[in-house]
Formats: sequence, structure tokens, C-alpha cells
Amino acid sequence: MNITPVMVIGLGRFGVSLASELTANGVEVLGIDLDPKLVKEHASRLTDAVVADATDPEALEQLGLADIKHVVLAVGTNLESSILTASNLIEAGVPDVWAKADSESHGRILKQLGVHHVVHPERDTGRRVAHLLGGQFREFAEIAPGYSVTSMSAPQALVGVPVDLDALWREEGAQVIAVRGIDGDFHPLKPGTVLEPSDVIIAGGSPAALEHLTR
Repeated sequence: MNITPVMVIGLGRFGVSLASELTANGVEVLGIDLDPKLVKEHASRLTDAVVADATDPEALEQLGLADIKHVVLAVGTNLESSILTASNLIEAGVPDVWAKADSESHGRILKQLGVHHVVHPERDTGRRVAHLLGGQFREFAEIAPGYSVTSMSAPQALVGVPVDLDALWREEGAQVIAVRGIDGDFHPLKPGTVLEPSDVIIAGGSPAALEHLTR
């Protein structure tokens, strides 16, 4: 993944799942939690892990928040902590804040605070959000272990040349399943199709293969 370092606040199941997927794809992750046991337990999966109170603006400042472009607020069950931390992040001017919401009303409050992306864990897994975080994928779904499907803008490597579907699968481990036509609907991609930069495709393969395809 071509993503600058990410701060993940809250090392529960959702936060750790997301952080682990990011680090597995080469992204630097700073994990933060108020519980020393959680920080110690998951420190080996992250680039760095710190015990800190994210509801304290000074604590976030000391952790270098001013240099972070992406923050995932994975605290959901503690509503007060979630709202206070989200407020701190927005006031600090973080350009890309993703926040977990445990209810629709919680999500509305986060949106009202200015959070850019509200995540509902009952339908948004940590792995899915990790791959959406970079912005290359418009959607991302894990169909089976090791195989995912995503929609994305046509990768530069496939633009302007006839697409060789067999070679793509053989060399990249990825499939281009469909392309959006001028009618706005998706149609199966025929071998030899020449893609335009504005085309949107649906592709399948392992998460690593799909990430590589975007590069």
C-alpha cells in the first residue's frame, strides 16, 4: 500500500485487525490505547505502540499528530471517549479521519463533528477499511480467504493497451472481471479491450495482488 503512516486509536478487535492488515502491507502504524495490557499484547504487530489518553489534546500533540495524515479512531463502545477524541482530531486539522461507530446515532454525531469516514463494524471489517484507507479502491470485499473483489479506476499499467487477461492472471495473480460502460452499467471485460484512464473496473485476486495492481 502506498500510504503515509497511520495512527490507530483503540486496540480492540477492530483496531488490531485493521492495524495488522496495514502493517502486513508495508504501512507504518502507530497504535494507541489507554490499556497497557492491550498495548503490550499487540505491540509486536505494529510499528510502534503507546499507552496514551487520546481524549487529551496535549497527549496527541506529543505523539506527533501534526505530522499524521491518516487517523483511525477505533474506539466505539465508550461514547464519551470516542466523541472527545474525534473532536480533538478534527480541531487539530487531521485531513483524513476514519472513526468507528457502534450505532446510527453515534455515527451521526461523528459526522456532525466533521469526521470524514464513519465505519460501522457490523458491516465494515478492519481488513476492508485498511484497503479502502489508501483511496485506490472504491469498494473492497473479501469473498473467501485469500481472494477479494474490488472496484477501482483503471490502473495505469492497463490503460491504452489491449488487456491480455490470461497474462494478467499468470503474471499478477489478478483478474479484471468487468468494466463500466458508457451506459453506467458494468459489462464483462472482453480480451483485448483497451481501457481509458476514466474507466472503472471490477477486479479480483488476493489482497496483495490487487494492491500491486494499483501500483
